[in-house]
Amino acid sequence: MPQTDGPVMVPSSISDIPDLWESTYDIVSQVPLGRVTTYGHVARALGDVVASRFVGLAMSRNDDIVRVPCRRVIQSDGRLGGYTGGGPQKKAALLEAEGIRVEDGKVVGLDGLLFTDFVSNRPLVGLRERQKALSRFVNLPRARIDVRYVAGVDVAYDGDRGHAAAAVFDYGNGQLVDSFVENGDAPFPYVPTYLAFRELPLVSRLIARLPEHTVLMYDGNGVLHPEGMGIATHAGIEFRIPAIGIAKSLLCGTRGCPRPEGTVPVSIGGKVAGFEVHGPGAVRPVYASVGNGIGQRQMLEVVGRFLRHRVPEPTRLAHIVAERARRGTIHK
Repeated sequence: MPQTDGPVMVPSSISDIPDLWESTYDIVSQVPLGRVTTYGHVARALGDVVASRFVGLAMSRNDDIVRVPCRRVIQSDGRLGGYTGGGPQKKAALLEAEGIRVEDGKVVGLDGLLFTDFVSNRPLVGLRERQKALSRFVNLPRARIDVRYVAGVDVAYDGDRGHAAAAVFDYGNGQLVDSFVENGDAPFPYVPTYLAFRELPLVSRLIARLPEHTVLMYDGNGVLHPEGMGIATHAGIEFRIPAIGIAKSLLCGTRGCPRPEGTVPVSIGGKVAGFEVHGPGAVRPVYASVGNGIGQRQMLEVVGRFLRHRVPEPTRLAHIVAERARRGTIHK
């Protein structure tokens, strides 16, 4: 596996990832007869309200309505929300049979019916702590590193099936030298800011196939991230490989004044964390930031070396290969 000159021993953050689906069902199973809770409160019991949308997905897939009374999970304003077992009307009928009054699609007297006393180990809190623990291993060298290959990485999904693709380019001549795919299950769901725990277990199989002196170019943020730990940073530290993040939208930060070469610095807390970059003729920019193991100036050189369209070639091609794998149309 390609190595940086950073710390030798980095604790793995992607082993023993908790089963968020089962944790969610365990939480909802605690809502008693005659009470309701909300998607947001279940997400908070998981450890982070950003998981609210996932909670809705988990309820739609619930196949044990006796143990897991998903009918008792509603929206924060009292509206019922969806119900796979027959729609909102069926959900209202089931709640009314349990003594809960519903009018015009909303629960009446929600404050007195709301249940929030969940017993939970809050798994997302533990995962966030893993991310924060990794942040002390960020390695942004001032010296230039030896770059011989650049590997774009992207993952496409078909439900809970992931298709991770790598497109490896020769840094010297800018040409594609290899591309390959690893397919597998992605049991951890999509939850904003926890994407690494969904993707990296599968991506790890790609990393093992990369040649020495490769820089990873990941479809996602590096340090240009609210926690300073976008998926490119997480991957770079986890796999001890130089990494660059390429994001298609600005997640956070403040744009500065354009520089002579055309890039626009983006700062977080007064420090430059990334750059807005325009490809030749591109109307919309991408946002490049260091992931790990490479300095900002060299990172911009690497990105510029492959900027022929809006998205740099390694990540652009990795996306194409991943999508072909998802559709079952990939060929060498």
